[in-house]
Amino acid sequence: MNFPTTTSNLVTSLIKAIRLLLRFLSGALGLLASSAKTSDTDDATNQAARGGVLNYRTGKLDDGTDAAGWYEKD
Repeated sequence: MNFPTTTSNLVTSLIKAIRLLLRFLSGALGLLASSAKTSDTDDATNQAARGGVLNYRTGKLDDGTDAAGWYEKD
């Protein structure tokens, strides 16, 4: 039995298996990323009533009654 040739074949097969696994994982990750839906729940206009005041602490519009917020630019 020729050990260098067997070892070389084993290493080559292992590299091919790793490449195949990485391609599969890359494809699976791409599929998950393409099907991800993003919502715009952080959008200030979706969170507040129309005509609200911008709260610079939260970055959202609100009714101006947040005691910990600030409503003027620095």
